[in-house]
Amino acid sequence: MKKRANRPLIAILSILIIPVIVYGVFELNSLTVDERELEKIYERQLESVLFSINQSVQDKVSLITTVLDNDIENVGTDEWISELGTYNFFNALYLKGTQKPYEQLFTFDESFDDSFAQRADSIYAANSPIVNRLTRYKDAGGFLKIENGEQAFFHNGVELDYFYFVLDSGEETKFGIYFFDAVWMIEQYLVPKFQEIARDDFVLSCTRISDNYLVYSTSENTPGNYEREPIDLLPKYEIGIDRVGGTVEQAVNKRKSQSLLALGLLMLVMIMGIYLVFRNIQQEMRLAQKKADFVSNVSHEIRTPLALINMFAETLLMDRVRTEEKKKEYYGIITKEVSRLTNMINRILSFSKIEASKRTYDKRQLNLNTAVSDVFNTYSYHLENNGFQHELKSSKEDLSINADPEAVTEVLVNLIDNAMKYSLDEKKVVIETGRKGEKAFVSVTDHGMGIPKNQLDKLFEKFYRVPNGDVHDTKGSGLGLTIVKHIMDAHDGKVEVYSTPGKGSTFKLIFPLYTQLDA
Repeated sequence: MKKRANRPLIAILSILIIPVIVYGVFELNSLTVDERELEKIYERQLESVLFSINQSVQDKVSLITTVLDNDIENVGTDEWISELGTYNFFNALYLKGTQKPYEQLFTFDESFDDSFAQRADSIYAANSPIVNRLTRYKDAGGFLKIENGEQAFFHNGVELDYFYFVLDSGEETKFGIYFFDAVWMIEQYLVPKFQEIARDDFVLSCTRISDNYLVYSTSENTPGNYEREPIDLLPKYEIGIDRVGGTVEQAVNKRKSQSLLALGLLMLVMIMGIYLVFRNIQQEMRLAQKKADFVSNVSHEIRTPLALINMFAETLLMDRVRTEEKKKEYYGIITKEVSRLTNMINRILSFSKIEASKRTYDKRQLNLNTAVSDVFNTYSYHLENNGFQHELKSSKEDLSINADPEAVTEVLVNLIDNAMKYSLDEKKVVIETGRKGEKAFVSVTDHGMGIPKNQLDKLFEKFYRVPNGDVHDTKGSGLGLTIVKHIMDAHDGKVEVYSTPGKGSTFKLIFPLYTQLDA
């Protein structure tokens, strides 16, 4: 039956969760497509940035060589050196005639001596294919082509960068090797370009490939996810580019994680909502069943005393009873059943007021010993008449509480009535009062059937009755303990239950002692 009850929940969960899962898969697939598109855009942006930077290097080198080419016949040596000195990254310029004997080294640094010129000449001799190629370009159309030197070249322990070009002075062609400090060149001419391109969208860096030396970065926090490409005319250096806030993959993964988290939370909320609704429906169904049992039980209990009253009243009315002793017995039965009906109706009315939040209490200083003693004396005859041994153990301490006398009487009557109902062979009820700290208590103990431990927390639910065979075997409406709990809560007290199946139960009512603040 429990499996059948869970089927609607599983069906509802499936109907609501499957679309969420489908949407989640679709969303994640869309993110993957978006990632591919973003990566393409990102690659095009990187290509554009690299083209722009390469173009800047090309323009600067072309400017240098063009000026040198134009000035080779028009200016003297001093002016040439002055022209070369305008660039702080310049180290040396070596010129070598390709047809006629000519060799010249231009430099501001005395360390670049004849031995340096000899090394430069060895570069010239080792790169004759490049010399011939650049010469052909120059002869064919006056095209001043530039090629970078790829072999490592060190001077005084410092690696120098260099590039080749050809100058034309009439009938004489000169092959040039321009030695320079690439780091200084980058800092002087490329850093402004980096800043212009990067702005707030990218992080750009320039790194020397050989030792991973960072020449420049537009951000102090240099990420490790750069897309890197070497610079055409400075192949020993590479440009790195990264998005501000991480790579495209990181951005997509972040969005993916956020989407998954949102979907997870949505599913969790939906599951919790469905569970709460389903649990509420189950509770309402159980409550409806309890109400049906209550109506059936109360109807049964009302019919029984009414039938007895009607039967004995008719017997007395028709004068069928011959002896006074029998008449008194019948009158006693009628009185007892009327009392049962009265208690039942009072209980229902009391519960109705509690449900409508209209139950009020006239609290005053009340001696708990006196209130318990009055109820005990009133019920003594009823207990004796039903074959119960009964005992009252009153405390000698002052047990003044702030309570409504009628409400205290009602809870005691309910507990005594339950003790009588659920007692089996050993009919004994013990009522005890006492004090514990700043609390006063009264307990009602029976030696009846007891209550299983797993049922104790349900005792005070409305209409609840401990399952024990036929629900009509023991008379009751299932409202008594609900009323007891409400009254104790209204008096800032509590109810404690101690029970052992087959041995009996003890219900202890605990009240705060009366203080001057209650006056």
